[in-house]
Amino acid sequence: MRTALGGLAAVLLVILAGLQPAQAATTPPKVGLVSFIAASYSTKTGTAGLTVDWPDTRYAKSYQVYISRSYTMSNAKRYGATSSAKTFTGLVRGVPYFVQVRALNGSAVGQKSSRVGHPTILWVPPGTGPTYRVMTYNMCSQKCSNWSGRQPAALGRIRAYAPDVIAAQEAIYLAMPAELGYAEAAEKSSKRLLYKTSRLSSVAPTSTVPAKPGKSSQGCDLSWPQVTKGYVFLGYHGGGCRYAVWAVLADKETKDRTLFVDVHTVAGDNETAADQRTAEITTLTREIAAINAQAKLPVVYAGDFNSHKNRANDDLALVLRKQGYYDAYDLASKLRLQHNNSYNGFDVVPRISYKWGDHVDHVWIRPSEGRILSWANGAYVSNSRMVTPIPSDHSPIVTDVRLNR
Repeated sequence: MRTALGGLAAVLLVILAGLQPAQAATTPPKVGLVSFIAASYSTKTGTAGLTVDWPDTRYAKSYQVYISRSYTMSNAKRYGATSSAKTFTGLVRGVPYFVQVRALNGSAVGQKSSRVGHPTILWVPPGTGPTYRVMTYNMCSQKCSNWSGRQPAALGRIRAYAPDVIAAQEAIYLAMPAELGYAEAAEKSSKRLLYKTSRLSSVAPTSTVPAKPGKSSQGCDLSWPQVTKGYVFLGYHGGGCRYAVWAVLADKETKDRTLFVDVHTVAGDNETAADQRTAEITTLTREIAAINAQAKLPVVYAGDFNSHKNRANDDLALVLRKQGYYDAYDLASKLRLQHNNSYNGFDVVPRISYKWGDHVDHVWIRPSEGRILSWANGAYVSNSRMVTPIPSDHSPIVTDVRLNR
């Protein structure tokens, strides 16, 4: 039998329990890797848009998303989000933006994510011509070990992405099975420009241009006498003759012709190497412009450029930009694995660059000559690990290019 005093004590305990402060909300952890997954351009307003995505964060009930035109995040605008994605519109076209995200759980605020950056699309042409999937792939078939063991995985990438054009570097030992349906348009110094025969054909020369005389003092070939495919001598470096290859390919259905270039500039992150790369690209673009002076075909440059935005000496990009060419990465409407460096070094843990991505493999076009529907790092990644066997120390870059006619 409960006594009166016992009942009063029970009531007091209930009242006191109600006066206790509520348990503090659990603070969410730092938001994981934020990625740009899409970009847009409004022809009506002349403004651009960007979409970012990030992993769901434990304990998060909402997010704060910050965007700035400065890497320091000065004058950042703050937006709210209830899901792990955010689209920004009304942005200035052709300029870089940086984003950070943090998670909220009521009054508990998590740490901001790492800053990530991406430029907005400069301009989108009508894109009334054919669409080609272009892959650039440094296969390291001769300098890296175990090519025989790696080649099936490399061919697996080609089968999976089914590019229309492949700009391959260090690919002298690549054995392309006939059933894959590719032919070689041009080859020189381990650069091999391949095309899908069901879609494209290599244009036969209509005339022969007299060959420039002889060889350089180092014994390097100086010219190729045909007018629809060949190579460009870029210079002599490191004891070897350096070249890029090119070819005019025609669409079997539309008859449209495009000039594709496969290049591999000299490696190294020092000023000497940067100067050599700049000289190579200057020579290459000058020669291609001369080759293309009469036909005025759209030109697509693809290859291993051994340089990226995070390098202060990314001077070859200035050469290309001066002539109106932009990295497909900066023009793409859709992006995949933005932060994974295209140079993987055979590392099972992907090499991540938060700011830009540090891609050394690129596809360059003029916005007036085509739009980029998508850009992707073609690595296979599962549970944040590279799927083995890793075919090369580079992952392929795959772009969908819709040409403008």
